[in-house]
Amino acid sequence: MNALPRVVSSIALLAVVSCGGGGGGGGPAPTPTTGGTGGTGGSGGDETVTEEPGSLDHCQPRSGVFSNVTDALGLCYEVPGDDTATEIEELGGGLALADFDQDGRLDLYVAYGQQKIGELFGFDGTRFNKRESSGILPSSMDIAGYFVDVDGDGFKDFVSAQEAGVEVFMNDGNGRFVPGGDATNIDNERATFSMAAGDYDLDGDLDLFFAHWGTGYIGGQQEYLWENKGAGRFLDVSYRVPVASSFSGNMLESEYSFTPIFADFDDDGDPDLLMANDFESSQVLMNAFGGDLFLDLTSDEISDENGMGSAVTDYDRDGDLDWFVTSIWDPDVENNGSGNRLYQNADGFGGFVDVTEEAGVREGHWGWGACFADFDNDGHMDIFHTNGHREQGRPQFRTDPSVLFMSNGDGTFTERATELGVVHTDQGRGVVCADYNDDGWVDIFIANNGKSPTVFRNDHDNGNHYIAIDLAGLDGNPEAIGAKVRVTSASGTQFQEVQLGNGYLSHGPATLYFGLGEDDHITAVDVVWPGPGGHATRVEGLSIDRKVSIRHPLGGG
Repeated sequence: MNALPRVVSSIALLAVVSCGGGGGGGGPAPTPTTGGTGGTGGSGGDETVTEEPGSLDHCQPRSGVFSNVTDALGLCYEVPGDDTATEIEELGGGLALADFDQDGRLDLYVAYGQQKIGELFGFDGTRFNKRESSGILPSSMDIAGYFVDVDGDGFKDFVSAQEAGVEVFMNDGNGRFVPGGDATNIDNERATFSMAAGDYDLDGDLDLFFAHWGTGYIGGQQEYLWENKGAGRFLDVSYRVPVASSFSGNMLESEYSFTPIFADFDDDGDPDLLMANDFESSQVLMNAFGGDLFLDLTSDEISDENGMGSAVTDYDRDGDLDWFVTSIWDPDVENNGSGNRLYQNADGFGGFVDVTEEAGVREGHWGWGACFADFDNDGHMDIFHTNGHREQGRPQFRTDPSVLFMSNGDGTFTERATELGVVHTDQGRGVVCADYNDDGWVDIFIANNGKSPTVFRNDHDNGNHYIAIDLAGLDGNPEAIGAKVRVTSASGTQFQEVQLGNGYLSHGPATLYFGLGEDDHITAVDVVWPGPGGHATRVEGLSIDRKVSIRHPLGGG
């Protein structure tokens, strides 16, 4: 398709759309309309309001191909609160899953979004136990949290995203965190949503990008892109990125970014940006001139009305990165949300085309966090995303089911959540897909707004093989964020990129999982390392059905 680029300035005036993820920030909440009629959303207006699940319904034991093991993991509990929340708090709820203390076991930070400040848990191999006195003490209600080594000392620090801005807590190397905002110079004061980390300028350390949905426009681009000047000292260089503004349903102009992802979609060696934004403002931003500028290459193919969550991988196994965006699908109201989008990288250089209809992934309700993962280890990426929304006049979204699109291996997908045991109808927000118990099957973690999380253990038992890969990078980027990994076996080559902050309000470990199907031999694993030098590594003769670690040729963690 010959899609013309959509030229967008930093405060371009975009079309008014029918509905959005929430309000407009900095003023009264917008009143979404249905099909331009001016009425409130819903499927008729006179329905009885659908009751949300009970406070612990989301974590009751249930067995299936995916089993709800939340209670067994110690994560089924009441979250006390007064049931009041700001508009932005209603959108919050994220998870950070990583091994911050280097004990070989994962730690989980749960941000509830409302009711209660988030909490840290450590996994002992059986249960997640609350970790008291960690030093992570957000000063206001947190929306999300991220474990990222901001100073390159080999220990993961913690970035807290809040309605009041951002706080940074530095890892002291002994399992505790201390306030570190002044040392980093990161002084976000706007409501902050998702964060992405990547080495956009290829200088060997991790830079940060923050999303700020509904916070208006404040005299220029501020508080988006933070360049790491070394040793964890950051400089706001947001002027390099033409973040688009748009209008909410009640004509409030703002920028409405929800989920940024650093991803090298043109395969030129430097991380580009893909941004899932609300109100028809999602963007494709190409890193140009060594990071001096990001060019807006957004074309008319990027057509999601209400981009909220997203995920990036090579789902079609053609060697480049494709992009999935969650949005709103309302089957009961005409022209009120046309659903998710799957954008295929058609030319390998970021020429995305909309293949949603052919792929069969449009119908996902009020979508939030999403992930690509090969849940059945057949060598083809599947898609999971969660849902939910509270709004008077829209009862149909209060008990939205999460959806699981399983790949058919031919570029199409079939929704099979209930069939496979992923039964979840709560207010899902963030999502992490990771193998918490090291059994070779990718599990699902869901953050619920104002409640404890939900965990589905993947109990597939189909005999398919896999390999899991950790990378040990250099100082400044010890997990090799931005590395490209290709695994070749009898059925062909698969490609993934190491990403951090690659979903709505959440992130998981940097481990890459490749399903191999019936292939019982790996020909080679090829790694292109991030940062200066363009180093590459090839490893042959690896065994299957295990996790391996590959070090940077110049050393590594």
